Amino acid sequence: MSKKRVFASLVAVAIVAVAAIQFIPAPALVIPAQLPAEQRVAHRLLNFEGIPNFRDLGGYPTTDGRQVKWGVLYRAGTFAGSSSADLQRLGELDLRTLIDFRSAAEKEAEPNRLPDPAGFNVVEIPTLDDGNEAMVEEITERIESGNFDGFDPNELMLDANRQFASTFTPQFREFIQTVLKADGAPVVWHCTAGKDRTGFASAILLRILGVPQDVVMQDYMASKQHALRARESQIMLLRLFKGEEAADKVSIMLGVEEDWLAAGFKQIDDTWGSFDDYVHRGLQLSDADIARLRATLLSPP
Repeated sequence: MSKKRVFASLVAVAIVAVAAIQFIPAPALVIPAQLPAEQRVAHRLLNFEGIPNFRDLGGYPTTDGRQVKWGVLYRAGTFAGSSSADLQRLGELDLRTLIDFRSAAEKEAEPNRLPDPAGFNVVEIPTLDDGNEAMVEEITERIESGNFDGFDPNELMLDANRQFASTFTPQFREFIQTVLKADGAPVVWHCTAGKDRTGFASAILLRILGVPQDVVMQDYMASKQHALRARESQIMLLRLFKGEEAADKVSIMLGVEEDWLAAGFKQIDDTWGSFDDYVHRGLQLSDADIARLRATLLSPP
Protein backbone atom coordinates (compact mmCIF):
# COMPACT_ATOMS: atom_id res chain seq x y z
CA MET A 1 0.00 0.00 0.00
CA SER A 2 1.37 3.41 -0.94
CA LYS A 3 2.11 6.10 1.64
CA LYS A 4 -0.63 8.22 0.06
CA ARG A 5 -3.24 5.49 0.55
CA VAL A 6 -2.05 4.83 4.11
CA PHE A 7 -2.37 8.52 4.94
CA ALA A 8 -5.84 8.67 3.38
CA SER A 9 -6.90 5.65 5.41
CA LEU A 10 -5.64 7.22 8.65
CA VAL A 11 -7.49 10.46 7.91
CA ALA A 12 -10.68 8.50 7.24
CA VAL A 13 -10.31 6.61 10.51
CA ALA A 14 -9.72 9.87 12.40
CA ILE A 15 -12.82 11.46 10.88
CA VAL A 16 -14.94 8.46 11.82
CA ALA A 17 -13.51 8.50 15.36
CA VAL A 18 -14.26 12.20 15.83
CA ALA A 19 -17.77 11.73 14.48
CA ALA A 20 -18.34 8.80 16.82
CA ILE A 21 -17.10 10.77 19.84
CA GLN A 22 -19.61 13.52 19.09
CA PHE A 23 -22.43 11.03 19.49
CA ILE A 24 -21.18 9.59 22.78
CA PRO A 25 -23.52 11.00 25.43
CA ALA A 26 -21.90 13.14 28.10
CA PRO A 27 -21.80 11.55 31.56
CA ALA A 28 -24.52 12.66 33.94
CA LEU A 29 -23.70 15.72 36.03
CA VAL A 30 -22.68 14.65 39.52
CA ILE A 31 -24.24 17.17 41.92
CA PRO A 32 -22.68 16.93 45.39
CA ALA A 33 -25.86 18.04 47.17
CA GLN A 34 -27.67 15.00 45.76
CA LEU A 35 -25.07 12.49 46.97
CA PRO A 36 -24.81 10.79 50.35
CA ALA A 37 -23.02 13.12 52.76
CA GLU A 38 -19.84 11.01 52.87
CA GLN A 39 -19.40 11.24 49.07
CA ARG A 40 -19.87 14.99 48.57
CA VAL A 41 -16.38 16.32 49.22
CA ALA A 42 -14.89 13.98 46.60
CA HIS A 43 -17.22 15.54 44.03
CA ARG A 44 -16.83 19.19 45.08
CA LEU A 45 -15.45 19.93 41.60
CA LEU A 46 -18.43 19.42 39.30
CA ASN A 47 -17.82 17.45 36.11
CA PHE A 48 -18.78 20.03 33.49
CA GLU A 49 -17.12 19.53 30.11
CA GLY A 50 -16.29 23.14 29.26
CA ILE A 51 -16.74 25.18 32.46
CA PRO A 52 -13.47 25.07 34.42
CA ASN A 53 -13.01 25.18 38.18
CA PHE A 54 -16.76 24.88 38.93
CA ARG A 55 -16.92 24.04 42.65
CA ASP A 56 -19.54 23.70 45.36
CA LEU A 57 -18.60 25.52 48.58
CA GLY A 58 -20.82 23.26 50.66
CA GLY A 59 -19.62 21.34 53.69
CA TYR A 60 -17.09 23.84 55.03
CA PRO A 61 -17.36 23.99 58.84
CA THR A 62 -17.93 27.19 60.83
CA THR A 63 -16.60 28.12 64.22
CA ASP A 64 -20.05 27.67 65.81
CA GLY A 65 -20.44 24.05 64.71
CA ARG A 66 -22.52 24.58 61.59
CA GLN A 67 -21.48 24.06 57.97
CA VAL A 68 -22.08 25.71 54.60
CA LYS A 69 -25.08 24.15 52.85
CA TRP A 70 -24.41 22.07 49.77
CA GLY A 71 -25.93 23.17 46.48
CA VAL A 72 -26.35 26.89 47.17
CA LEU A 73 -22.93 28.54 46.70
CA TYR A 74 -20.90 27.80 43.58
CA ARG A 75 -17.69 29.34 42.23
CA ALA A 76 -16.40 28.85 38.68
CA GLY A 77 -14.25 29.94 35.78
CA THR A 78 -15.54 31.29 32.49
CA PHE A 79 -18.64 29.87 30.80
CA ALA A 80 -17.27 30.75 27.35
CA GLY A 81 -16.48 27.11 26.59
CA SER A 82 -19.75 25.60 27.80
CA SER A 83 -20.63 22.50 25.78
CA SER A 84 -24.16 21.72 24.62
CA ALA A 85 -24.33 19.13 27.40
CA ASP A 86 -23.21 21.75 29.93
CA LEU A 87 -26.04 24.06 28.89
CA GLN A 88 -28.53 21.32 29.70
CA ARG A 89 -26.77 20.36 32.92
CA LEU A 90 -26.85 23.91 34.30
CA GLY A 91 -30.61 23.62 34.57
CA GLU A 92 -30.14 20.82 37.10
CA LEU A 93 -28.60 23.23 39.64
CA ASP A 94 -31.72 25.43 39.98
CA LEU A 95 -29.54 28.54 39.85
CA ARG A 96 -31.16 31.83 40.83
CA THR A 97 -28.24 34.12 39.95
CA LEU A 98 -24.98 34.13 37.96
CA ILE A 99 -22.46 36.85 38.85
CA ASP A 100 -19.82 37.75 36.25
CA PHE A 101 -16.71 39.59 37.51
CA ARG A 102 -15.00 39.81 34.11
CA SER A 103 -13.94 43.04 32.45
CA ALA A 104 -15.58 44.34 29.28
CA ALA A 105 -12.56 43.26 27.24
CA GLU A 106 -12.70 39.72 28.64
CA LYS A 107 -16.40 39.41 27.88
CA GLU A 108 -15.89 40.70 24.36
CA ALA A 109 -13.02 38.30 23.71
CA GLU A 110 -14.79 35.26 25.20
CA PRO A 111 -18.56 35.77 25.59
CA ASN A 112 -20.27 33.44 28.01
CA ARG A 113 -22.23 30.60 26.45
CA LEU A 114 -25.37 30.23 28.56
CA PRO A 115 -28.71 28.49 28.12
CA ASP A 116 -31.31 30.43 26.11
CA PRO A 117 -33.35 31.40 27.99
CA ALA A 118 -30.90 31.31 30.87
CA GLY A 119 -33.45 30.57 33.56
CA PHE A 120 -31.48 32.66 36.07
CA ASN A 121 -30.50 36.29 36.59
CA VAL A 122 -27.15 37.46 35.22
CA VAL A 123 -25.48 40.19 37.28
CA GLU A 124 -22.39 41.83 35.78
CA ILE A 125 -19.89 43.31 38.25
CA PRO A 126 -16.80 44.27 36.19
CA THR A 127 -13.76 44.18 38.47
CA LEU A 128 -10.21 45.16 37.45
CA ASP A 129 -11.81 46.41 34.21
CA ASP A 130 -9.33 48.94 32.81
CA GLY A 131 -6.49 47.55 34.91
CA ASN A 132 -7.04 44.04 33.61
CA GLU A 133 -6.98 45.23 30.00
CA ALA A 134 -3.73 47.13 30.59
CA MET A 135 -2.18 44.10 32.33
CA VAL A 136 -3.11 41.80 29.44
CA GLU A 137 -1.63 44.26 26.94
CA GLU A 138 1.63 44.46 28.89
CA ILE A 139 1.94 40.69 29.20
CA THR A 140 1.18 40.23 25.51
CA GLU A 141 3.83 42.78 24.53
CA ARG A 142 6.41 41.14 26.79
CA ILE A 143 5.65 37.68 25.41
CA GLU A 144 6.01 38.95 21.86
CA SER A 145 9.22 40.85 22.58
CA GLY A 146 10.67 38.27 24.96
CA ASN A 147 11.63 41.09 27.33
CA PHE A 148 10.63 40.36 30.94
CA ASP A 149 13.07 42.76 32.59
CA GLY A 150 11.51 44.19 35.75
CA PHE A 151 8.35 42.10 35.34
CA ASP A 152 7.34 40.36 38.59
CA PRO A 153 4.10 38.36 38.19
CA ASN A 154 4.00 37.59 41.90
CA GLU A 155 4.05 41.27 42.84
CA LEU A 156 1.41 41.97 40.20
CA MET A 157 -0.95 39.47 41.80
CA LEU A 158 -0.21 40.71 45.31
CA ASP A 159 -1.15 44.21 44.21
CA ALA A 160 -4.35 42.96 42.55
CA ASN A 161 -5.49 41.40 45.83
CA ARG A 162 -4.69 44.58 47.71
CA GLN A 163 -6.91 46.44 45.24
CA PHE A 164 -9.73 43.92 45.79
CA ALA A 165 -9.70 44.90 49.47
CA SER A 166 -9.59 48.65 48.88
CA THR A 167 -10.26 50.12 45.42
CA PHE A 168 -12.82 47.49 44.45
CA THR A 169 -14.78 47.42 47.69
CA PRO A 170 -17.93 48.73 45.88
CA GLN A 171 -17.79 45.76 43.50
CA PHE A 172 -17.46 43.19 46.28
CA ARG A 173 -20.17 45.02 48.23
CA GLU A 174 -22.48 44.49 45.25
CA PHE A 175 -21.46 40.84 45.17
CA ILE A 176 -22.33 40.27 48.83
CA GLN A 177 -25.58 42.20 48.50
CA THR A 178 -26.52 40.07 45.48
CA VAL A 179 -25.93 36.87 47.46
CA LEU A 180 -27.99 38.34 50.31
CA LYS A 181 -30.89 39.14 47.96
CA ALA A 182 -30.86 35.56 46.64
CA ASP A 183 -32.09 34.58 50.11
CA GLY A 184 -30.51 31.15 50.10
CA ALA A 185 -31.28 30.26 46.48
CA PRO A 186 -28.34 28.83 44.47
CA VAL A 187 -25.82 31.41 43.22
CA VAL A 188 -22.69 31.02 41.08
CA TRP A 189 -19.99 33.65 40.59
CA HIS A 190 -17.07 33.57 38.19
CA CYS A 191 -14.33 35.48 36.41
CA THR A 192 -12.08 34.01 33.71
CA ALA A 193 -10.00 31.42 35.57
CA GLY A 194 -12.24 31.40 38.64
CA LYS A 195 -9.36 31.98 41.04
CA ASP A 196 -8.52 35.65 41.75
CA ARG A 197 -11.64 37.84 41.74
CA THR A 198 -13.74 34.74 42.28
CA GLY A 199 -11.31 33.52 44.94
CA PHE A 200 -11.39 36.78 46.89
CA ALA A 201 -15.19 36.91 46.70
CA SER A 202 -15.42 33.34 47.97
CA ALA A 203 -12.98 34.05 50.78
CA ILE A 204 -14.79 37.07 52.20
CA LEU A 205 -18.17 35.34 51.98
CA LEU A 206 -16.87 32.25 53.77
CA ARG A 207 -15.31 34.45 56.46
CA ILE A 208 -18.63 36.27 56.94
CA LEU A 209 -20.34 32.91 57.37
CA GLY A 210 -17.85 32.03 60.11
CA VAL A 211 -15.61 29.59 58.25
CA PRO A 212 -12.11 29.55 59.86
CA GLN A 213 -9.29 31.28 58.01
CA ASP A 214 -7.31 28.08 57.44
CA VAL A 215 -10.31 26.45 55.74
CA VAL A 216 -10.88 29.60 53.66
CA MET A 217 -7.26 29.38 52.52
CA GLN A 218 -7.67 25.69 51.73
CA ASP A 219 -10.56 26.49 49.38
CA TYR A 220 -8.59 29.35 47.80
CA MET A 221 -5.56 27.15 47.12
CA ALA A 222 -7.69 24.39 45.57
CA SER A 223 -7.90 26.60 42.47
CA LYS A 224 -4.20 26.18 41.75
CA GLN A 225 -4.36 22.73 40.20
CA HIS A 226 -7.79 23.26 38.61
CA ALA A 227 -6.89 26.58 36.96
CA LEU A 228 -3.53 25.36 35.67
CA ARG A 229 -5.07 22.15 34.33
CA ALA A 230 -7.63 24.18 32.37
CA ARG A 231 -4.84 26.14 30.67
CA GLU A 232 -2.18 23.44 30.33
CA SER A 233 -2.45 23.29 26.53
CA GLN A 234 -1.91 27.05 26.23
CA ILE A 235 1.09 26.85 28.57
CA MET A 236 2.54 24.00 26.51
CA LEU A 237 2.20 26.01 23.30
CA LEU A 238 3.65 29.09 24.98
CA ARG A 239 6.65 27.09 26.16
CA LEU A 240 7.10 25.60 22.71
CA PHE A 241 6.87 28.82 20.68
CA LYS A 242 7.86 31.59 23.11
CA GLY A 243 10.29 29.89 25.46
CA GLU A 244 10.67 28.83 29.07
CA GLU A 245 10.67 32.29 30.63
CA ALA A 246 7.39 33.34 29.02
CA ALA A 247 5.71 30.09 30.01
CA ASP A 248 7.03 30.26 33.58
CA LYS A 249 5.92 33.87 34.09
CA VAL A 250 2.44 33.19 32.76
CA SER A 251 2.17 29.94 34.76
CA ILE A 252 2.71 31.89 37.97
CA MET A 253 -0.17 34.20 37.11
CA LEU A 254 -2.42 31.30 36.20
CA GLY A 255 -2.01 29.72 39.62
CA VAL A 256 -2.66 31.05 43.11
CA GLU A 257 -0.44 31.52 46.14
CA GLU A 258 -1.31 31.84 49.82
CA ASP A 259 0.55 35.15 49.98
CA TRP A 260 -1.84 36.68 47.46
CA LEU A 261 -4.99 36.16 49.52
CA ALA A 262 -3.07 37.02 52.71
CA ALA A 263 -2.14 40.35 51.10
CA GLY A 264 -5.82 41.03 50.46
CA PHE A 265 -6.77 40.34 54.08
CA LYS A 266 -3.88 42.43 55.35
CA GLN A 267 -5.07 45.28 53.15
CA ILE A 268 -8.53 44.91 54.70
CA ASP A 269 -6.97 45.46 58.14
CA ASP A 270 -4.86 48.36 56.88
CA THR A 271 -7.75 50.09 55.11
CA TRP A 272 -10.68 49.32 57.39
CA GLY A 273 -9.05 48.52 60.74
CA SER A 274 -10.42 44.98 60.98
CA PHE A 275 -12.40 42.43 59.01
CA ASP A 276 -15.46 43.21 61.12
CA ASP A 277 -15.24 46.91 60.20
CA TYR A 278 -14.76 45.98 56.54
CA VAL A 279 -17.93 43.91 56.66
CA HIS A 280 -19.99 46.63 58.34
CA ARG A 281 -18.56 49.80 56.79
CA GLY A 282 -17.09 48.56 53.51
CA LEU A 283 -19.59 45.88 52.52
CA GLN A 284 -22.35 47.71 54.43
CA LEU A 285 -23.81 44.63 56.06
CA SER A 286 -25.80 45.04 59.25
CA ASP A 287 -25.83 42.46 62.04
CA ALA A 288 -29.28 41.47 60.77
CA ASP A 289 -27.87 40.97 57.25
CA ILE A 290 -25.11 38.72 58.58
CA ALA A 291 -27.59 36.72 60.63
CA ARG A 292 -29.77 36.31 57.53
CA LEU A 293 -26.83 35.11 55.43
CA ARG A 294 -25.94 32.54 58.06
CA ALA A 295 -29.55 31.43 58.52
CA THR A 296 -30.06 30.82 54.80
CA LEU A 297 -26.62 29.49 53.83
CA LEU A 298 -25.61 27.36 56.82
CA SER A 299 -26.92 24.01 58.02
CA PRO A 300 -27.75 23.66 61.71
CA PRO A 301 -25.27 21.87 64.01
